[in-house]
Amino acid sequence: MRAAVERGRKARRGAHVKLSDVAKKVGVSPITISRALRNPEIVSEDLRQTILRTVDEMGYIPNLAARALAGRHNGIIGVITPALHQHGFAGLMIGIEDCLRATEFRVQYSNTLHHADGEAGELKSVLTQKPAGVIIAGAESYRDLLPLIENATCPIAHITDLSQEPARLVVGLDHHAAGAEPTRFLLSRGYERIGFIGRGTDIRSRRRKEGYEAAMGEAGRFDPDLAIGGNEGSSTGLGRELFARLLQRVPDIDAVFAQSDDLALGVLIECAVRGIRVPEDVGICGFNDLEFSAFTQPTLTTVQIARYDIGHRVADMLLRAIRDEPPGEGKVDCGFSIIPRGSTR
Repeated sequence: MRAAVERGRKARRGAHVKLSDVAKKVGVSPITISRALRNPEIVSEDLRQTILRTVDEMGYIPNLAARALAGRHNGIIGVITPALHQHGFAGLMIGIEDCLRATEFRVQYSNTLHHADGEAGELKSVLTQKPAGVIIAGAESYRDLLPLIENATCPIAHITDLSQEPARLVVGLDHHAAGAEPTRFLLSRGYERIGFIGRGTDIRSRRRKEGYEAAMGEAGRFDPDLAIGGNEGSSTGLGRELFARLLQRVPDIDAVFAQSDDLALGVLIECAVRGIRVPEDVGICGFNDLEFSAFTQPTLTTVQIARYDIGHRVADMLLRAIRDEPPGEGKVDCGFSIIPRGSTR
């Protein structure tokens, strides 16, 4: 209780503490304090520790708006994503934050929840704050974004399906291939009536569905009744529901390619409830290789995406652009891997 009260007092104090107050107590100029907070490596270790200790004791809170007015940016990197609430995004976040942790930049997230009509508004809102840079981590459409990107005063990097418009500062993968190859894998294991279940409304899922349809068509196995989707976010419950509906529609289905491991887990549970043997009667392939997929019974075959690597590489690419350094490759394909496990033959 006492610690909480003390923190509250410090927060109230900090609202009135100015940079000049910190400088006066340390015995240096305000510009030295400002530079040390933005770029700690430019001052000695002893002075840095003194400044940080004084900042903490006085409860000083940097004014980002003032920093933006005084310089090129406010020290923030904005990350606009449609899926902050989904498990699969955690790896991207960790990769981004690990790359930026030792820098002077901090991350601010904005979640569009897959609403394409809100993406431009979110980007405008972030850009008005004069960020150091922006990462667009999975836009649905670039139609309204491109004019904003072209006129932005800071670098903007992208995590995309590689069919989308940006040509530089891009890290991503070919989601059409990430739908076709797992389907071919299931076909190679002797499955013929392969269903596709997923949310289906975002561009990445649509591209994977197109890849699935292409692979099934090549094998002479395409049947539109085998694909089913829902508008809700991916979940285990939705996986059970969609698979149950698919069984009513196509009773002889013998495999499922699910667009997330959450959905695949729902299929696995529904099979157990109905006494359907996995992988003998029905094979299951998920997507994302979430941690639990290696510990289900049977373990889940899935598609592994290098989410951490994607996040780390796009943040590094953006950092290089902010610092006017060569970005290396303009468009990086991080690919994917199929991880065969117990849920397929």
